[in-house]
Amino acid sequence: MGYTVVLDAGHGGIDGGAVGTKTGVVEAGLNLTMVKLIQSGLEARGVRVLLTRTDEEALAKGKKADMQARKKIMNEPGVDVVVSIHMNKFSDTSVKGPMAFYMKGSEEGRRLAELVITAVCEAVGSPVRKANPGDFFMIRESPSPSVLVECGFLSNEGEELRLQDPQYQRTLAGGVITGVMQYLESMPAADEAEPTAIPSPSPATALK
Repeated sequence: MGYTVVLDAGHGGIDGGAVGTKTGVVEAGLNLTMVKLIQSGLEARGVRVLLTRTDEEALAKGKKADMQARKKIMNEPGVDVVVSIHMNKFSDTSVKGPMAFYMKGSEEGRRLAELVITAVCEAVGSPVRKANPGDFFMIRESPSPSVLVECGFLSNEGEELRLQDPQYQRTLAGGVITGVMQYLESMPAADEAEPTAIPSPSPATALK
């Protein structure tokens, strides 16, 4: 039985996300570039990939409608993993490096996020960070293990330039692919998996 992964390119349309401090590059376009690189790598490994956003446009008019459209894709039957790709920004411009978030309280989400962030940091030669618990929409509303990957900081001039470099993008994507594949290949077979209770949805808070 093959694996199915949802890849989410954060933002889109009028919601461009973070903006680079040096070149003015917009996060939404970088997210989509990264997602397509990851898609190509996963499909080459036999993984079925579903994309939330396939072009520069949002999925619907208005942020709430857009997020609900993404949720509908995440909730399709048979999805094993959800990966949401973003770029970061922070007031301290010295901060740099990839980060990963999982839904707080999700042990499988934590395990996925730890594998991904370790593989990404090792791929780009960055100090390995621990995965962080969070409560963003794309990891909260996913019934499958999910990870939100912040590829780097557009507020750091050096990293802003690297995040636009095609070779660096391919290296980053390779790290995400490695971490996702490690998780998928470690999943128990369907007949071995124990049924898990689905928690009641929490009130909507952060939209990422």
